[in-house]
Amino acid sequence: MTDELTDNLIKADCLAWCEHSKLKLNDGVRFELAGRPYLDDIVNCDKRVMSVIKGSQVCLTTAKFLEAVHGCYFRHFEKNIIYMLPTVKQAETLSKISFDPIFQYNPFLKKKLNSNSASLKTINGRSIVFVGAQSQKVGDSTAKDSVNLRSIPADIVYRDEIDLMDPDMVEISKQRLNASRHRIECNFASPTVPGFGIDQLWTEGDMRYFQIRCSHCGKYTCLGRDFPNSLLCVNNVWRRSCVHCQNEIHTQDGRFEAEYPNRRNASFWVDGFVSPMADLEGYMYRYNNPKNSAAKAEFERSILGQATIEASCQLSETDVRACCSNQGMSTFSDSECCVGVDTGNKLHVVAGYRTAPETYRVIHNSCIDSKDAYAELYDLCDKLNAKTLVIDNGPDIHAVRKFQNNTPWEVFRNIYSETQYKIPQWDHNDGIVKCNRNEWCDKVHGVVTTQNLVIPRRCYEIDQFATSMTKTAKETKPHPETGIPKTRWLKVGDKEDHYFHATLYFLLACSQRSPVVDGHAKKPIKVVNKFYV
Repeated sequence: MTDELTDNLIKADCLAWCEHSKLKLNDGVRFELAGRPYLDDIVNCDKRVMSVIKGSQVCLTTAKFLEAVHGCYFRHFEKNIIYMLPTVKQAETLSKISFDPIFQYNPFLKKKLNSNSASLKTINGRSIVFVGAQSQKVGDSTAKDSVNLRSIPADIVYRDEIDLMDPDMVEISKQRLNASRHRIECNFASPTVPGFGIDQLWTEGDMRYFQIRCSHCGKYTCLGRDFPNSLLCVNNVWRRSCVHCQNEIHTQDGRFEAEYPNRRNASFWVDGFVSPMADLEGYMYRYNNPKNSAAKAEFERSILGQATIEASCQLSETDVRACCSNQGMSTFSDSECCVGVDTGNKLHVVAGYRTAPETYRVIHNSCIDSKDAYAELYDLCDKLNAKTLVIDNGPDIHAVRKFQNNTPWEVFRNIYSETQYKIPQWDHNDGIVKCNRNEWCDKVHGVVTTQNLVIPRRCYEIDQFATSMTKTAKETKPHPETGIPKTRWLKVGDKEDHYFHATLYFLLACSQRSPVVDGHAKKPIKVVNKFYV
């Protein structure tokens, strides 16, 4: 590579600059890109607004503040760079601990340092301003403002640990970019709870997963999304493993792939397993031996980079994926199946059978989205050899009743009841089943966390299933009048919890049937229904 090409590369690429200049982060500690190929796409992002949901210690924060220094050193921006943290104290502490040593141990940078304080670094005539996202009320009004963010024109805003920031201050920081021709926003944090902060921003972006290509079978594995099947213990050593052929895989063979590439904003998921410093053995010990539900939830946030609340209150995608088998999705069955259907704008279907008194196998789940949804449901149930169906009583009760009255199977409309305890009440005359919502939500949670529910191997629809299963959580709140604590399962996040309830209906349907052994139940003679054919 010629000197001119090298100069152009290090001016344009922060990571190349760090490597070429042998930049030191501290006394004797050099920045190293080796083993961290995931940083390249994040630092050189192709969109103006980006959000990164991350596990801890993946070197992302380091890469971002080096990016800020690089931008000032080569004068890429005309205005300031704002670096936000939840509080002023945190911002100033980061400035001292992480930024000051860079200038102290890199003389070529120190020569360009025009001013240096805890709240301001000016490098080659361009400034990084450190601010806390703390607000103050304006007079007696509900309006909020911040002296930290007033009158600071900026080209780029970094928001570090955005989940802990005042949302109003996040909005105010956007206004600092109004006079910029760059208008770059970078949000990054370890997640907290689903549907909030960085987790919400991640789902609104193009959702990029770091996919590692297996050199043996050529297929891809995402360590975080495929966990725990993406880690395998061989000869007492834990290694990153292809979920398709179980051979070892390496992060240098990975790349980010966007699930929704046409969305305006970029969003990256970086789990802690991709880091070259990842303690895989320690991580798996923590995962397999959690001290309590809070410890398990913290593992999912800080290592997986996955938003969650305590596992006793809400399922995680990891819980659901741990139930995956090596069998693919089925659209046909010789065994008699039970089917649960959640209704709405779309029909969400979960089908399978009970294999023992408290164990279940799902062979099919799908979302039916068409104007002929109930006719498609009829055809699907026929192929799956349906015997008993439980279907949501609403919101389109007329369509549900029409389906119920024109099918050859046992079809029950479910009605949740706060007073129905223990055994569900089955009305065979009217085709209605009543059950206690909280008790059966507990049952869904229980069969998943104990892995007494077996589901097909990972595919797109299983990923949708896993996400939907996390959108219902149990909360305990006092009654507004009596003050007596009451526990209820409530929708959370984007509230798309359809598969959770379809699974609940599936379990209800199974409670009507005896356990079925694979392939032993014979398919009955088809009853031709003139309404649907």
